[in-house]
Formats: sequence, C-alpha cells, structure tokens
Amino acid sequence: MSQSIAALLFTLVCALPIRAAETHEDKLRLVADSILKQTTRRLIDHSNGQTYETSESLAPRPEISIESKFNAWFYQTWLLAVGMRRTADALHEPRYEGYGEANLAFIYRHLPYFEKQQAARMKAAPVGDGSLSPIAFHFQLSSLWHTGLAPLVLEQKAATGDTRYDPFLARMDRFLAANPRFPDGACYRPGKGLMTDDPFMTLPYLVRRFQLLGDKASLDAAIAQIKGTQARLFDSKAGLYRHVWDLKTSRPAGEFWGRGNGWMVLAHAELLAFLPTDHPERPALLASYLAHMEGLRKHQDPAGGWHQVVDHPESWLETSCTGMFTYGLARGVNEGWLDASFAADARKGWNALQAKVTPEGDLLDVCASTDVGDLAYYLNRPRLKGDLHGFGSYLLAGAEVMKLKF
Repeated sequence: MSQSIAALLFTLVCALPIRAAETHEDKLRLVADSILKQTTRRLIDHSNGQTYETSESLAPRPEISIESKFNAWFYQTWLLAVGMRRTADALHEPRYEGYGEANLAFIYRHLPYFEKQQAARMKAAPVGDGSLSPIAFHFQLSSLWHTGLAPLVLEQKAATGDTRYDPFLARMDRFLAANPRFPDGACYRPGKGLMTDDPFMTLPYLVRRFQLLGDKASLDAAIAQIKGTQARLFDSKAGLYRHVWDLKTSRPAGEFWGRGNGWMVLAHAELLAFLPTDHPERPALLASYLAHMEGLRKHQDPAGGWHQVVDHPESWLETSCTGMFTYGLARGVNEGWLDASFAADARKGWNALQAKVTPEGDLLDVCASTDVGDLAYYLNRPRLKGDLHGFGSYLLAGAEVMKLKF
C-alpha cells in the first residue's frame, strides 16, 4: 500500500468519530429546534383560527384554548421541560434554557381566563391529536396522572416566592394526602390498582419537596413509590415490570409494556439523583435499578431499540420507551450507578432512535396512551407521529448520551 493511500485511510478513520458526534448533535438540535418552533405560546379560537397574545378582554368560550400542544398541562410536558433543560446543558445552548419555565409563565399569564372558563364549567378545546382539555387538570386533580407540571410549579415557587402558585400547590398536597396507598406507602388508583406509570406522576414532585422544603416525609414517600412498585410488579426472571397490580385479584397483570417500564426507569433515576449518598436505602435502590437495567439490556433488539412489548420481538420498535431506556442506561453510567459496559447499550439505543426522526424534526412510532389489556391490545396500540410522549424521552436520551465518556 502506498504511503499516500495509507495516509488517506488514516485520515478517514480519524474523521469518523467527529462525523458521528456532529450527526448526533445535529439530530438532537433538529428535534429541539422543531419543538421551539411549534411552541407558540398563544391562545387560539378553534372555531375560526384567530389567535390571541393577551386574554384580558376575552369572554370565556370553550373554543378558545392553548394553541400549541407543547405547553399544555400534562405530565408529558413536564417530561419535555426536563428534556429541554438537560439538552440545554449538554449542548451549552442558551436557546433551550428556561423552556419549561417559559411555558409555565404562559399558563399563569392566562390563568385568569382559564379560571373564568372553569367557573363557567367549560372545558377548553383539546390541542394536537389528543382529546383532553389542556388546562383542566390544573384545577381538578382526581387521578395520579393529572399532576402535570407540579414539579415545575414547586421549583418556581421556591425560586420566586410568587403567591400565584399557592392555590395549585395546596391542591396538589391535599390530593397526595388523600390518594389511597398500600400499607407500604405506594400510591394506587382507586378501583384499578398500581400501574408502572404512577411513580413518575408523584415522585418528581416528592423529591423536590424534600430538596426545596427539607421535608423528609416526602423523601420517604418517594422511596415508597419505587419499593412498593418493585415489590408488586417486578419480575426478577425477566428483569422487567408488569403493567399493573390488579386490586381485584391482588396479582400483577398486563404485559411487559415498553413505556410502562420506561416510566419506572425515569422515576427510579429521579429518586437516585435526589437521594443522599449516605441514605440507608441507597444500596438496595441501586441494586434494583441495576436489576432492571440488566433486564432491559437482555431484551434490547439487535438493531438497538426496544419493542412495544419488551419481551415480544414481533412487536414494533417503539420510540418513547427506547428513549427512556437509553436515557436510563446512559445516565446510570454517567452517575456511576452502572458500570461502563452499559455505555455501548445506550449508544445502540440512541442510534436506533435516529430512524424515528423525520426530516422536520418530528418523531414516529410513539405508542398512544395505553391502559391494561391482553397481549393483542398492546400489540395493536396506535403508532403515532408527533405524540407528546416521545419528545421528552428523545431529548433526555440524546443529552445523556452526549455526556458519555466511555
């Protein structure tokens, strides 16, 4: 081989990691920029398309609602706020900083209008491809998944002292105090049971109550959500979580649903991030995190993603759970919760996610909201484009993979 050809090959090989890093960052920015573009922070009259920057003089009408799905009052938009926050940090990008805080400010700027709608017993028109009023859960908390932007409200209350946040925080605390719990402290849904989704709906708020208010009881409650869910739903042989603990049968039910396992990854990571390093429960919680990550590693598709039903390779590769698992693996390595061997699995997950990104920065193959059913029910869930469940998990995964050093 001539020296010139050898030199050319050496140059190409050295350039590969640089191109991969650029591609990684470009994809992450593409999705984040698409979110920024679609987050309009206006009201819209769905009957005629007219938009409003202010709402002081508007009479309450159900057709007038939030224009952008990205600033509705859902737990998915809290996930998105965290994803943008960590993306801003990973990319050193000021345009993404304060994204969630700006969404919260938008909601509270128009809160008097929404209060008029609520007093008139109106439900503001839904946004995006959903069917739910985008603001109703701010006023009426009746299920664990209604908590929405509660952690962000608590953060902003602590940062600013703004009394406008007090009514919601009081509602949130009353709701948590009244929500039924098992003897070990794990919350469940009345008439249904404990779902793998549920810890993420309360735990981010609870750990921030501990951090910001010094409330040790909130930390104990957060630990109880993870331990109680693990005790009831974790299958040690599969290394995965069943979807629900059925109150009627007192048994686990449902499949090893992808995003259900993903919610547990996110909740567990939140707890470990806030838990004091000398806490007596930390070794056991680290061990249970590792056991779940080992199970996910075992079921990772050769292409790098994870399936809608994790242990059923005939089911489709689902975007939101792949993002959640990739994030959990990468953050585990970055935080020292997992050994460096898991970094390769995280990178495979991230690479698989890129096939789900459209040229416009949208996301494909996100499972629709899912209840509990038989295997056919899970296998036939709609595969959505642009669903809110996908964006936050994608951003979290990308931001954390960028920080990997192994």
